[in-house]
Amino acid sequence: MARRTRASVAVVMYHGVTREPLPFFNWCQLDAGSFEQQMRFLADEYAVLPLTEVVDRLTAHRPLPEHTAVVTFDDGFRNVATTAYPIMERHQIHSTVFVVTGLVGTHQPPWTDRLFQTIANTPVSSVTFEGTDWPLTTPERRSSAHRAICKRLKQIDNDRKEEHLRELFRQLGGCPEVSPDSPLATMGWDEIGHLSRGGLISFGSHTHTHPILSRCSPEAQREELTRSRDILRDRLGSADLFAYPNGTRGDFTDDTKRLLAETGYRCGLATVPGLNGANADLFELRRVNVGADEGFSQFQLNMIGW
Repeated sequence: MARRTRASVAVVMYHGVTREPLPFFNWCQLDAGSFEQQMRFLADEYAVLPLTEVVDRLTAHRPLPEHTAVVTFDDGFRNVATTAYPIMERHQIHSTVFVVTGLVGTHQPPWTDRLFQTIANTPVSSVTFEGTDWPLTTPERRSSAHRAICKRLKQIDNDRKEEHLRELFRQLGGCPEVSPDSPLATMGWDEIGHLSRGGLISFGSHTHTHPILSRCSPEAQREELTRSRDILRDRLGSADLFAYPNGTRGDFTDDTKRLLAETGYRCGLATVPGLNGANADLFELRRVNVGADEGFSQFQLNMIGW
């Protein structure tokens, strides 16, 4: 398999990297030991290139090194700067971080992790959602409730999702803010500027408010794309890399891809699993999705498209 896929590009997706245990399972927060092992493997076995270089070569139909990899992070968690970056710096690994511009400087994560924080800290013993009563009496039950509710909320339009979230937060006793030192906190502009100037990390857009774009009107999609683009251009000088929130095939449309191109983006990264060949659709790039439940052997298999 490694020989067959040596000409493909593996775009690896992470979210956060933490040394601190969370109250219950969070797929998006990988432990630092596993991340270190994976970075060492990539440094030894792959040509890890910046996303911009890979997009340049794919656009111009220029060859890439065998076993090319790209490292990316979604959401802009602060622990990318505090925990992941020192590891990547040791191994000289380039990466791209996709930030939600409306959250930068607030410390607050996207709604999925605000709900995680709330469910983790609520004193109530259950919550009702769409007629189902979800017990919250153990960490395992809180984890099950969080995963199931998030899955459903991702399937409905943005306005209804926000209504449901307000009701859930009401039942749970409010939505406490995530503190700056929380593993779920997001980065500020000072941290983003420092990392950008360091040369190993570039930044792209993950929209302005993190809606699932296919659940938004074309006008709302354009607003999300242009507002985020303009803020990043103003702050960092460029904004032509994009990752879709959630990123499954149902989370963006052909119209979304067209809007990306029209607003000046050069690529759109999905979460559709797999590798990318020389003729890959730049506005539907596949990724190797890495979560907290993935062992090292499975990671190695995913990197060769297993």
